[in-house]
Amino acid sequence: MSRNKKKRDKKYRGADAKPTENVVRVHKVAAVARSDRAQWFYDHRKMLKRVTIIAVVAAAVIILIVQGIIALSR
Repeated sequence: MSRNKKKRDKKYRGADAKPTENVVRVHKVAAVARSDRAQWFYDHRKMLKRVTIIAVVAAAVIILIVQGIIALSR
């Protein structure tokens, strides 16, 4: 028996590939009644998660720098 040829799963990105900038994006929709603010948070949660992580790291670095300056001034 011959072996089955492996199917290609990598997207083709050559010169004659299909353009991807005008592709319709499909979003998950949940039938949940939310306030306007809650809906905004739901829609932007990935961006908010990144911003929160960056803010926590920046705050930790600032606290360490301030503590270092205070320690050196004593």
